[in-house]
Amino acid sequence: MMSRRERTRILAEGPESVAVELAALIGRGHKVDEVHPPRQGLVMCEVRETARGSRFYLGEALMTECRMRVGDTEGLGAVLGARPELARAMAVLDAALSQPFALPEAEEIERRLRRAAEDLDREAAREQGRVLASRVSFDTMEGQDMSVQAVVK
Repeated sequence: MMSRRERTRILAEGPESVAVELAALIGRGHKVDEVHPPRQGLVMCEVRETARGSRFYLGEALMTECRMRVGDTEGLGAVLGARPELARAMAVLDAALSQPFALPEAEEIERRLRRAAEDLDREAAREQGRVLASRVSFDTMEGQDMSVQAVVK
């Protein structure tokens, strides 16, 4: 069984169509209620300063959140940016997969999420390959005199 954190990562980083299709799958077989419609807000981005270890606020980011109910279980969908359909779909999936009993669609949802995760991993590996092709290692610049005296001359 996939963790909630991993499921959220896949839905947030992957194509929006995956989340919308999976939420529609849940909607066909179960009663889905909207607790809070998608709404936009600002969230503070907190970071840790590495030298002192103190925290500070870098700024604000726009986010969209939504709460949906499937059966008696409520789910939350929250994403960066103005993406109401994705927030709604994530809330439906969160509620459906947080049920105390396994839904009949849970196996199909898990299978599609694993496929989406594989696609994300392939794309990340492809991107890393493009970045590493142009990487420069400054530690191995042998044969060049990089001292201050050489630069001054």
